[in-house]
Amino acid sequence: MAKKLRSRDARKLKHLDSQLKLADSYKEWTVLAQQYDLLSGGDVWRRNDASSLYDHYSINTRLQKLRGLRRKNDDRGLLFALNEGIHGNMAGMGKPALYLRAKCGTKHLIENYVNEIRDALEYLSPRKFKAIPLAERVEFFQRASHCYGRSALMLSGGGTLGYFHLGVCKALIEQELCPVVISGSSAGSFVAAVVGSHSDEEFLALFEDDKIARLLTEDSGDLKIGFTTREPVDMGEIKRGIAKLVPDMTLQEAYAKTGRSINISVSPSEPRQTSRLLNHIASPNVTLRSAVLASSALPGVFPPVQLEARGADGEIQPYLPSRRWIDGSFSQDLPAKRLARMYGVNHFIVSQVMPGLGNDPSERAALARIFTGAAMAATKQFVRGSLDFVQRYSSVGPRTGVVLNAVNALLDQRFTGDVNILPGYGVFNVGKLLSMLEEDEMIELLKAGERATWEKVPLIRTTTRIGRTLDRILHSFEADESHWLRSGPHTDSIRQTAARSGVAAQSGTRKSRAKVQKKVVPIGKAKTA
Repeated sequence: MAKKLRSRDARKLKHLDSQLKLADSYKEWTVLAQQYDLLSGGDVWRRNDASSLYDHYSINTRLQKLRGLRRKNDDRGLLFALNEGIHGNMAGMGKPALYLRAKCGTKHLIENYVNEIRDALEYLSPRKFKAIPLAERVEFFQRASHCYGRSALMLSGGGTLGYFHLGVCKALIEQELCPVVISGSSAGSFVAAVVGSHSDEEFLALFEDDKIARLLTEDSGDLKIGFTTREPVDMGEIKRGIAKLVPDMTLQEAYAKTGRSINISVSPSEPRQTSRLLNHIASPNVTLRSAVLASSALPGVFPPVQLEARGADGEIQPYLPSRRWIDGSFSQDLPAKRLARMYGVNHFIVSQVMPGLGNDPSERAALARIFTGAAMAATKQFVRGSLDFVQRYSSVGPRTGVVLNAVNALLDQRFTGDVNILPGYGVFNVGKLLSMLEEDEMIELLKAGERATWEKVPLIRTTTRIGRTLDRILHSFEADESHWLRSGPHTDSIRQTAARSGVAAQSGTRKSRAKVQKKVVPIGKAKTA
């Protein structure tokens, strides 16, 4: 009887898993996920604090301490306890494996602990809070934000498959989880530019009645792209396609409108050039359209591109006139190190669509990770050695040298992050990379991006909650005008969340503002790429 029951449950779980992959909305996905956890025992696992994956005793002890301090109104003690450390991986609670057992989230103890820290931070945040001076609290929040870090969304290259990222961004924005910092290379740069130049409301409106799918597929039959196509690519058509969804504005103008910091990777077209990460800090006057065009210039398909910028007179002019640029994926598909240096990012959400690169290491067994890592290292070493041999002992022209250098750069890249959103390749495979999709195929690809993101929402929501809270509080204080956020992130979702949580900025006297500015030591200033 038990065997029959287990067999029946297994069939139900398999059926629920199939339904999850076809869910039409996050609400529907959540209902199905709850049913799945109830049947699989995932809900029981979440209620049980114990696990060999993390130190539940330490987390529980710290949770009870924070709760006790708030109950006793011991504000000084609470601030001291928070100063002891706010870490995303406290006692191992940030391990990805803790989010694989249940569909709806991780251990309730971990979620309760993260929520308690959020509540404690918001409790201390009001400007009129009298128990602790404002300057002291602002300094703490800045220090905590600097130490804790923030999240970034990195969108990979991937040709036509890159439209998958649009579905990813839609799902994140709907759940108010889309990071302020977004990078994109090649196809990912187009999506980053679209998100970074539209308010949340404007971006979501593009999906109504499949408007965005029609815009992306109309007149696509006239465009011929591919390595085997003898006819030259119609760059005018490519530019018109980009212009449908990317407005004529600079990186700085886009940031001023949406509050999102868009970062676009471009690779050098000559051996002595170096790659660049274009954004509103390092290259504020560069136009979005030229940045996307350069980042998408795949060698052998598109010619190298010259960047453009808006001058002081408002006219478009060449940017670095002697330089040309190619596909950003070759040098920095996922520019994690540069984002970390510029924005204090230490948590990366990756949307990776390239076949063969979209393998989430956290979902493989430990032994499999060891063997896979060793095999990858050996393969890289062999290929790198072969390239070095060719360059050293044969005559290589400038163009071939650029290609060999690009391959070397690809070998050194890492293509995954802390949270990896990966598509399941069925209809959309390698053959679709440079193909023009029909409208129904585009709609399905966009929906695939949403579905792949929904299963990561519980993980993203929990692991980014503290960082999002600190950013929101700092925005309300507006304490450091020289900070990279200047007046703080002001995306639609952050404004709405701040209003709901009651930590929106309150007006203070000029005297108190001056006092804060004088005492607070600026941290986390942006550095050039």
